[in-house]
Amino acid sequence: MQRLRRTLASRRRRAVTIVLVAVMVPVLLGFAVLTIDVGVLYNSRADLQNAADAGALSATDILGSDKSIGGVTTARAQAIAMVHSNYSLGRQLAIDPTDIVFGKIDYDPDTNTFSFFPTETLPDAVRISVRSTTGSANGPVPLFFASIFGKPTANVAATATAALTSRRDIAVIVDLSGSMKFDSDLRFYKTTPINLRDIWASLDGPEPSRPYIPGAENQTEYASDTGPTIGVMNTWGTPVTTSYNPTTDPGLWYIPNNKPCTLAAVIASLTARGYTAGQRNTLMNSSSATTWPNRVAVMTGLAKWTPSGGSDTTVGSSELTWIPYPSYRKTWTWPQYIDWVKGNNNNLVSDFPAFKFRFGVKTYVDFLLDRKYSFSETDLTKTPEEPMRSVKDGVQEFVNFTRSFDNMSLEVFATTARHEKDLSDDRQATADRLYAMQPNYYDASTNIGAGIQQGINELTGSRARENAEKMIVLLSDGASNTGPDPLSVAQDAADLGIRIHTISVGYGADRVLMQAIAALTDGQEYYAQGTPEQYTAQLRLIFRNIGGLGNAELIE
Repeated sequence: MQRLRRTLASRRRRAVTIVLVAVMVPVLLGFAVLTIDVGVLYNSRADLQNAADAGALSATDILGSDKSIGGVTTARAQAIAMVHSNYSLGRQLAIDPTDIVFGKIDYDPDTNTFSFFPTETLPDAVRISVRSTTGSANGPVPLFFASIFGKPTANVAATATAALTSRRDIAVIVDLSGSMKFDSDLRFYKTTPINLRDIWASLDGPEPSRPYIPGAENQTEYASDTGPTIGVMNTWGTPVTTSYNPTTDPGLWYIPNNKPCTLAAVIASLTARGYTAGQRNTLMNSSSATTWPNRVAVMTGLAKWTPSGGSDTTVGSSELTWIPYPSYRKTWTWPQYIDWVKGNNNNLVSDFPAFKFRFGVKTYVDFLLDRKYSFSETDLTKTPEEPMRSVKDGVQEFVNFTRSFDNMSLEVFATTARHEKDLSDDRQATADRLYAMQPNYYDASTNIGAGIQQGINELTGSRARENAEKMIVLLSDGASNTGPDPLSVAQDAADLGIRIHTISVGYGADRVLMQAIAALTDGQEYYAQGTPEQYTAQLRLIFRNIGGLGNAELIE
């Protein structure tokens, strides 16, 4: 009897086990689905993320040296190639070009976070999405056990954003030597399209727009500007081109020394101003070298002649009333202009003797540029002296395209080097200060070594940030002619881990030295060349590119 009960109990347990197994099989299969297919999805997601990270970083690296349209195209192709080099579940990955988005970032120091704003205009960040989804180039992720339950695939995607995020302390070092206005000087009209007329027109305003775009005399923003009147000289005359001839220019009056002046335009002007026939004869026909400067002053309207004692046969100095000086004049005199056109200390006449004794707005403006161009003599800060004006606009572009976590200082040099603006996040202060300066602001020579040293001092001083990348942007024509050896000072910068990017610009730029400085510090040399109109555009693009340089880093 007991044996029978034991047998029945054993049979009941086997029946319960069978029922339990029957119930648990679907559950176990579900766990298999969960374990295997979730693992597939996890690995697929990791593969997609790796591809997105690599694509975003590689594309952003390219933006670090080229943010132009061509650079964006190259960066996009690089991102596609990098994604294609990755695999997921044995399949080579692909990406839709529309899933590659270029943009800019903004940093919020309070939250230590970045915001991304889509744009293909000089971007500094790339956002990439790699998808394994229905309708995408990769298709959805195939599942294994989940297909038993009617779910054969799943959608997976990964997104990465990389940006140029390195914090930079940047010393902008600008050449303010006298040569930084050569591309406006009349004596270089045979070699470059000078903008002398724009200088003349801007003397009485307005200041050039920002940016100022050089061009032919009838194309710039001053094309319809009649310019100021200097005495009675207010006619520009023949446009200045490489074939310009001063001897046939109606805008220049030939008033020789020791010879009569025969110009009908001068006679007409004297008559209109009320000078008598006898006075006109004295002014036009006298050959006296002693009174020549006085007669020139009257004929050009720089002085009024009031004969004394009833005699009008001699133009005495005491009989002259000179016209007032313009607001931009500081220390020079009208007689100095007359003496300069005579050929004294005149680089223009030395190169082109035909300009001797020719008076007009062209030689007046060139007198300012050739002999009285220092800030202590003439305030030319609001004129478009070239290449200085293009440099100013380029630095403004640099300020526009640096990032919110960059700090900047301004250093300048000529014979001496000077610190102008402290290293800080007020980058606009650098551009504003430079706009208020001009070639030969302090002195005239070119001391590149001292300029670099000034940048080193600021980047290693108390205002420098400990963990910020140190960078110098050096802009010059490279014609160093005084001070310490620039390469020796550049080596000091290299030893301190300071990278120097050099920009060569201007008439006769010495690229050899600028290239050597950049190479010594693991920097890059840029060259803005061609006409003022061409190098203006190049400088703006160069400064944009440098403004976005940095190390690529994943920010999401």
